[in-house]
Amino acid sequence: MKKLKQKNNLNNREAILNDSIPKTLFKLSWPIMVGNTMQVLYNLADTFWVGKLGADSVAAISVGFPLVFLLISIGGGMTIAGTTLVAQYTGSDNKKMADHVAGQIFSLVIFLSLIFGAAGFIFDRTILGWIGAPANIMDEAVAYLDIIFAGVAFMFIFFVFTALLRGVGDTKTPMKMMVFSTLFNIILDPFLILGWGFFPQMGVRGAAIATVLARALAGLYGVYLLFKGEKGIKLYAKNLIPDFKVQKRIIKLGTPSAAEQSIIALGMTFLMGIVSEFGTLAVAAYGIGNRILSVVMMPMRGLSMATTTMVGQTMGADDPDRAEKIAWTAVGLTFSLMMSMILVTQFFPAQIISVFNDNPKVVAIGVDFLKIVGLSFGFLGVRIVIGGSFRGAGNTVAAMVLAVVALWGFRVPLARLLSNYFQLGTTGIWWGMFISNFLSAIIGGIWFKKGSWKEKKAI
Repeated sequence: MKKLKQKNNLNNREAILNDSIPKTLFKLSWPIMVGNTMQVLYNLADTFWVGKLGADSVAAISVGFPLVFLLISIGGGMTIAGTTLVAQYTGSDNKKMADHVAGQIFSLVIFLSLIFGAAGFIFDRTILGWIGAPANIMDEAVAYLDIIFAGVAFMFIFFVFTALLRGVGDTKTPMKMMVFSTLFNIILDPFLILGWGFFPQMGVRGAAIATVLARALAGLYGVYLLFKGEKGIKLYAKNLIPDFKVQKRIIKLGTPSAAEQSIIALGMTFLMGIVSEFGTLAVAAYGIGNRILSVVMMPMRGLSMATTTMVGQTMGADDPDRAEKIAWTAVGLTFSLMMSMILVTQFFPAQIISVFNDNPKVVAIGVDFLKIVGLSFGFLGVRIVIGGSFRGAGNTVAAMVLAVVALWGFRVPLARLLSNYFQLGTTGIWWGMFISNFLSAIIGGIWFKKGSWKEKKAI
């Protein structure tokens, strides 16, 4: 069995370096898409069961989301460096260094999780006060966040596990673990939140405990698999001892990705502020539009992450021409797939919005969102995949700059300008989103085409 698994890992590398590019992209990306879908179900399950307790409880777990998202940004950003480095060392057939980097990523991220978890646990009430959390939900919000912060190490462990396996080209194992974790959380939620059976009703605390337990089981089993070494990467105790030279490289690669996600979170909050100026119906329509957009982005992100792995391994194997071919193939596939969704957004927008809210005004605003923003789905996909290509080559700064320019250089200013100065209202915001997606895709394509990313690898 062990030899068979090792052979599968070698086959992954061989396919990435030599096999059909579209076939391999699909093979790597579809499990990531399934995993992303599970993440959406994870959040929906918590909201659904907590919703049985009332609006205040839902607000209590929602108000602290920016803090949780910030943690996810930092942890996920640092582990992106693991995917890049492990992919490049795997491509260069240097398993010893791939294993060493895996150990360094693991020890660094666990250290960071303990620091951030402790800080969040101590200061969450203060930060919620800064955010402006209503007094009537403050205690519940703090109770929820205290448990989440106490268990944040398990969340980071799962990030590491997922990133390292993606680096060697194994996307199916993280998917299976994500499916297990999600189903476990969904099953556990009503027992802990509502007090089914012999369990006491713990409310929002129950939601947090279910989340931490589900992450812990998946994360600890992932650590077991890494120490066992049958998935293409192996953790050795000696590699967990800090090697500051390697960790410095990890931080250099990971910090731009962590900053990128954090800045995007801030920008999206600012954009919500612009939308809210046009009333609660506009906010409702925007919220529905974003939910739909999050579903549309699943295949984009799946292809982007698969591209990161393939470009990373190919660059490690000193084949930048194939790396470039992989990137442009992924761009073409993503653009074609996303543009095909235009038919849905143009011909059935009202039916889609009505599934979530049948208020005529909300539907009307939401229809405008889908008809305008929907036209740019292909360009958004191009920008995201090009960002993944830059990360695979080790140029995480370029990926960060591209994302920040798209949001802060175009989207936020244009939304403000078109909606207020030109008095287009919410329609101006939607056109700002369209233009930002279009321009950032063009800039990303030109930047990538210049080819300067070929000159320097991460390893």
